[in-house]
Amino acid sequence: MTNFATLNTALPTSQDAVTLRNGIFLAASRTYGETYIEPMIRRVLGLNKPNGGDHDAVDIASGEKYEIKSAKVLTSRAKLGDSASSLFDVIATQANADPLSRIISFKDRKEAVYDANIQNVKRDHFDKLIYNLLYAEGIAVFCISSDDISKENIPNWSDKHGRYDALGKSGQFNIKNGTIVLHEQKYALKFLSWEELVPFYKDINEKDSN
Repeated sequence: MTNFATLNTALPTSQDAVTLRNGIFLAASRTYGETYIEPMIRRVLGLNKPNGGDHDAVDIASGEKYEIKSAKVLTSRAKLGDSASSLFDVIATQANADPLSRIISFKDRKEAVYDANIQNVKRDHFDKLIYNLLYAEGIAVFCISSDDISKENIPNWSDKHGRYDALGKSGQFNIKNGTIVLHEQKYALKFLSWEELVPFYKDINEKDSN
């Protein structure tokens, strides 16, 4: 377990590390977690790719099943509110919201305004949840048992992910500057800098990704 409170993180300086970080932050939100983060987490933690699709990783020795979720930590987009004169103005804010200009530094996580959402969490499909927060300096990795996922243990936990989901079937929780410390104190696993991740990614065959 890593003590996040004493971490001394640094921004990536090598071209490979900067390219890795920027490429992941620019990747589509619906695919980057499965395509880029999951195979890396399996490799770093010594987990295997499962045979089925109900979970994302398995520990062959123990038989434990893992779900892997990720969220980019980005500053909240500016809101036009009542000043918007047309739908075009609203759309324009999206076009100008370059994610690379909104990446939050790990050092600013307790003050910056963001809303990182861990969603579509199906607790009956896994034994442990590994959830990752992507920062400017690297990736913060957390781990929690499925049995511990509840409103009592996770701030802002909701037993429903979508409007029509059955209660308790698929949940979600968001992480903000006011709740990040609790996650770090109770569920922190390790911090992976973009620099140290470069050799892992170079060693992973494209066929190993989802």
